[in-house]
Amino acid sequence: MRIRTGMIALIGAVALAGPALGGTKDDVRDLQARMMQAEQAIANQSAMMVRVSELESRNQQLTGRIEELTYKLEQANQRLDAVTAALSGGGATGALGDTAMSGDGLGDGPVDLMGGASGAALGSDDPIGDQIARETAVDQAGSVGGGDVSLPIDPNAAFDYASGFLLAGDYQRAKAAFSLYLEAFPNHQRTPDAQFRLGEIHLALGENAAAADAFIAHIRNYPNNTRAAEAYLKLGTAFARLDKTSEACTVFKTMKSKHPNAPSAVVQRTDLEMARIDCK
Repeated sequence: MRIRTGMIALIGAVALAGPALGGTKDDVRDLQARMMQAEQAIANQSAMMVRVSELESRNQQLTGRIEELTYKLEQANQRLDAVTAALSGGGATGALGDTAMSGDGLGDGPVDLMGGASGAALGSDDPIGDQIARETAVDQAGSVGGGDVSLPIDPNAAFDYASGFLLAGDYQRAKAAFSLYLEAFPNHQRTPDAQFRLGEIHLALGENAAAADAFIAHIRNYPNNTRAAEAYLKLGTAFARLDKTSEACTVFKTMKSKHPNAPSAVVQRTDLEMARIDCK
């Protein structure tokens, strides 16, 4: 009797537990599915973090490269500006000094970059002047360089190409390259600078009429350029070297009228030039 009662109770318990066990299995399967989803999400997040880390590393590399290129560009521009300033005698303490700007007898011939009135060579203290003087002498002897200049198609690369000759002291090829640049890229943003540098090279080589033409073109075509005031200064200098004192004085006065806020160095140089040729 007791055994039978126990069996009945066991059967009843199993019957009652059946639905509960079924629910537990569903819960386990649901939990397993959730765990798989969580694991997948963690894996995706890990992959994303790795990708973000890679991108951050790449960004740091690119930033470093940009900074390096920016520094090199600034250094190149500084060297280029220093060379062109020296070429044109742009400052009282420039590499060429005031000899090229204020020497006697500066007509349309080459500027006496080797020592002014005394004829004393500047020697190693003025390597740019020595180089220009040597090239001028070679040109006068009948062997003119610069015939093998060929610009790249890209305008920025072409400007750098022409500037490379200038930095290397090859002024004849620099002149030829900048002249070609003006023909090939008349509307590029760097064309005004090419026009200005061409004028400076002409001025340094004593080609004063050509220098005047170059600076007149710069003033006419780019009146609002950052170097417009300096172009007036260089144009007046070219006229003074051509013994066109009246025209030079007019240009200097026009510069001071049109550009009252010109850089102080340009104003000082203009005043010096006006005093030198006795502008009234």
